[in-house]
Amino acid sequence: MDLNLRDNLIAALTTEDNEVTPVGSFPATCMIELMEKEGVSWPKGHTDAQDMATIAASAYEHVGLESMVLPFDLCFEAEALGCEIALTDHDNSSSTKYCPFTIDDFEADPEYIHNARFPALVEATNILHEKYDDKDVPIVGAMSGPLTVLGQCLGIEGVLKDINTKVNTVEDALDEVNQALIEQIELYNELDMDAIVLYEPNGAPELLAPPLFKQLLNPLHEELTETSDIPMVLHICGNSLPQAENMLTTGYQGISVADDVDINEAQAVRQQLGSDTVVCGNISVTDTLFMKSPDVVKEEVKTALDKNVGVLLPACMIAPLSPSENIKAMVEARNEYFGI
Repeated sequence: MDLNLRDNLIAALTTEDNEVTPVGSFPATCMIELMEKEGVSWPKGHTDAQDMATIAASAYEHVGLESMVLPFDLCFEAEALGCEIALTDHDNSSSTKYCPFTIDDFEADPEYIHNARFPALVEATNILHEKYDDKDVPIVGAMSGPLTVLGQCLGIEGVLKDINTKVNTVEDALDEVNQALIEQIELYNELDMDAIVLYEPNGAPELLAPPLFKQLLNPLHEELTETSDIPMVLHICGNSLPQAENMLTTGYQGISVADDVDINEAQAVRQQLGSDTVVCGNISVTDTLFMKSPDVVKEEVKTALDKNVGVLLPACMIAPLSPSENIKAMVEARNEYFGI
């Protein structure tokens, strides 16, 4: 079967009129084994456009995952907002060292999408278009959600305390962040990306109760999805099932759930709501993909497919030291399932 990967992914997220379930690589896939094959490393891979493009493409080139995702860390937005961040030399993680704002005076820089690593991201995306457009490999823009960005800047513990004591101030700060994120989505539109994955780990139910998510975040997420011209997928880590109603009713074409969530239970919530949002996920990254055999990976993949997962994805960011044979097994199992 001659599969157009771009059309297949977009169809899976927008119409569900696709014959084969896509096997995606978002959240971002940054595997040390693949980076070593390509001769790239951290932290340069975060800042150099060519290396950024190479890392994004490595999951497609070496293990056959059907998307290329960039950028790679959760502090990308915080840095562009003016924070000083630290990048590691051993994986794709990052942390905030200094934020010039407090919750009381938080203000988004009007030059946001021109700051920090945005120029490298633009150049890397153009490199991917030039090399892969004729192969129809989807380019997926990654970004963090408003509460996650605010938490990366100020520390999520302090932000959650401020919600209890001065919620209006927090709402103002979140709105400032969201105006910047709207500009980021508009940039992704202009860059002709094929989809967007938005990470909101700070919206996990153990951090933010579903009623508070609905009050504080639903209007902001609706603004973001209304801005996008391309399909958007919302990812929340852990057991996001208590947050499923919020996730399924804010305009996303897909939600990405971790292995803590049973696909059948998420599908049941979707059916109850009459939502068109597709449930995606959820192959274990900390257990199956990292430590088990390819045969176990294939079993888990086929179980997810039996539950009508919309897009087959890792449950979260793949552990950097995961063996490539296990990631290949995801694609092989999907192919076996559909006889291709």
